[in-house]
Amino acid sequence: MDPRTKVVFLSVACVCVGLVVGVLIGYFSGSSGRVDTAGAGESQGDLGTLLAEGDGWVSEALMTEIDQARIEEYLRKLTEKPHLAGTEGSYTLAEYVRRTWLEQGLDSAHIAPYRVLLSYPDPDKQSYVALLDGNDNELFRSAPHEPSLDLDPPANISSVVPPFAAYSPSGTVEGDLVYVNYGRTSDFTQLESMGVTVAGKIAIARYGKTSRGRKLRRCQLRGALGLIVYSDPADTVGTGPAASGRPLYPRGWFGPGTAVQRGHYLYGQVEGEPLTPGYPAKDYMFRLNESESDPLPSIPAHPIGYNDAWHLLSAMEGPDAPSSWRGGLNITYRLGPGLQASGRARKVRLQVNVNREVRPIHNVIGVIRGRLEPDRYVLLGNHRDAWNLGGVDPSSGTSSLLEVSRAFGAMVKRGWRPRRSLVFCSWDAEEYGMHGSFEWVEDLGKILTERAVAYLNVDMAVRATYSLRGRASPQLAPALLEAAKKVPWPVSAPEGKTMYDVWRKRTPEIDDDPDTKPRVDLPRSGSDFAPFVHRIGVPSIDLAFFHVGIWDYPLYPLYHTAYATFHLQKKIIDPDFLFHRAMSQLWAETARSLADALLLPLRLSEYGTVLGGMLADLETRYGDQLAVRGISLETLTSAVNNFTTAAEAFDAEVTDAKITNPFVARMYNDQLMQLERAFIDPQGLPGRKFYKHTIMASRLYSSATFPALGDATYLAVNSEEGTEGAWRNVQKELSVITFTIQSAANTLTALELTS
Repeated sequence: MDPRTKVVFLSVACVCVGLVVGVLIGYFSGSSGRVDTAGAGESQGDLGTLLAEGDGWVSEALMTEIDQARIEEYLRKLTEKPHLAGTEGSYTLAEYVRRTWLEQGLDSAHIAPYRVLLSYPDPDKQSYVALLDGNDNELFRSAPHEPSLDLDPPANISSVVPPFAAYSPSGTVEGDLVYVNYGRTSDFTQLESMGVTVAGKIAIARYGKTSRGRKLRRCQLRGALGLIVYSDPADTVGTGPAASGRPLYPRGWFGPGTAVQRGHYLYGQVEGEPLTPGYPAKDYMFRLNESESDPLPSIPAHPIGYNDAWHLLSAMEGPDAPSSWRGGLNITYRLGPGLQASGRARKVRLQVNVNREVRPIHNVIGVIRGRLEPDRYVLLGNHRDAWNLGGVDPSSGTSSLLEVSRAFGAMVKRGWRPRRSLVFCSWDAEEYGMHGSFEWVEDLGKILTERAVAYLNVDMAVRATYSLRGRASPQLAPALLEAAKKVPWPVSAPEGKTMYDVWRKRTPEIDDDPDTKPRVDLPRSGSDFAPFVHRIGVPSIDLAFFHVGIWDYPLYPLYHTAYATFHLQKKIIDPDFLFHRAMSQLWAETARSLADALLLPLRLSEYGTVLGGMLADLETRYGDQLAVRGISLETLTSAVNNFTTAAEAFDAEVTDAKITNPFVARMYNDQLMQLERAFIDPQGLPGRKFYKHTIMASRLYSSATFPALGDATYLAVNSEEGTEGAWRNVQKELSVITFTIQSAANTLTALELTS
């Protein structure tokens, strides 16, 4: 008998005895609380109820319920005072979120605390950069903080933490200055080809193109004394004739010369808290000494604005910088080392006073219990902590999350309850390296691996209003796109009336294709979806409204500066909060579809398309070199084809299924939900053991193919020494990814395990 037939037969027998479907009491253990499932099975004796789709009225009612005026008031409240992780302000806001969720009608809301290593500027000793003359007298010193520039409404930024490099060690270094552009590996290679080294020097780099931690690590490995990082106007205002007319904050969205970007300088490998890598930061957990923690830097760093950077860069000596390295300051960009003999300055002093200490952080977890499958969780999350007042990052997302939870609570009060549990997550300490979400996933990973359906993240709901940036696990993309078809575009637009219409025209999957879908990228890293994707293989979505094409900055010009205020949103970005409302509607409708459908709206064949694209990229880039080495892609091609065939057949089977037995629905849903886990390698990727997802992990080198295999092949092709070993590593990674993809295909195929 076919295995699926056996399942149906046994299921019907179970129904006859007395059906209780999938309501094993799901609880979150330990101090992190639990999902209360009391009363969850009250109506389960009715087979029709067990097989019913969600209430049809809820989708429209939910989106109608979401109100932009409430989102505005939430944001006003959230941006009143600073709420840096580990501070009283952060804890006060955590309690506010917990109380709000209970008032909104959620079944439960609790605080989940952890103790993590954080970093703060010394309150008694300023960090600064200075130019010194031959007698060590200061000719210039960088500003200790950003001056208030608000007009209306006022924002008190005086209590915002002063600019500092989180996790930098304290110390004072003096010496010559070397300009390293963005501090990428390619930048250092170009410097070395020109005979310029940072060894024994202080490096100065502009923000962008690569993470802060990687900039600092590259300087550290090359013997630099320290690092100064600044925001160049080419990146925060733009270049070309139009840049001169762009309004700077507080009149506009672009960065003034006084703005300074804060951030952490950990050399991250998706590790979470740096003293308890891989394990939750609980009081009982063994902690590394700081000297044993690889992500922590060993040379000092400090950020400044471009007004201050002008004083340093304009005084530099040495050859002119390459044309592509020249930013937007009205100076001649030079590489150094040394300062101009015609000036009085003779050296640079970098003094950093930053303390590291273990402090408590506070996640907040709220739950609306599922009526039929409370042990299946659809999670919605956003981090709460901010370097500043949080007008964009993260409080635009938090204000949307609070309105989404309120709208769902209103539906519950009207008699609706989702099939599966909705879990709302307000994370702490994301800005320090996603510590809150990582510690929670490390703490509850075994439960979440079995029960989490999907995680939906919105960090910065609205940082501009041009188009939607969507990132999603492949099988989740169709659910996101269907939700986008239901959400009106917030303002009149020539491209269409719905979010889907405008999104696909402004950010198409394929340029110049009138029938293209919206572009949906893979969720690599960068926010709180990372531990869900990379550690335990939970399908994830990450959303934001954004702008494109007018400047080179990765996020928005005032990112992590003191000027990311309520004023920035209310007066400049989204004055009527219409885009916040649209984001909340999209978020809520996507979550509702996952929480309420009888069969999860996941389409696994989308994964086959992604794998096929990665295989094609590998063949295009490296096919000839692999063939010369006698390395065949035949087995990998077979595995990708097997997966694609199995996924398409499975999707067709689910689409055509006439579900008369809830156990069959549960069987399909388990396969849909668990597929992502099949791509998790428990050993992790080479050199980064906490990146466990073999498809989603970021590449170390420029490539759109399978992460570990692509990296290994790149190194082998470009290796000058140890070539044979490098090519053997390619063979190893080829076998690992082939096995992984075939194993994933097997999860969708009925296997006879007995002879």
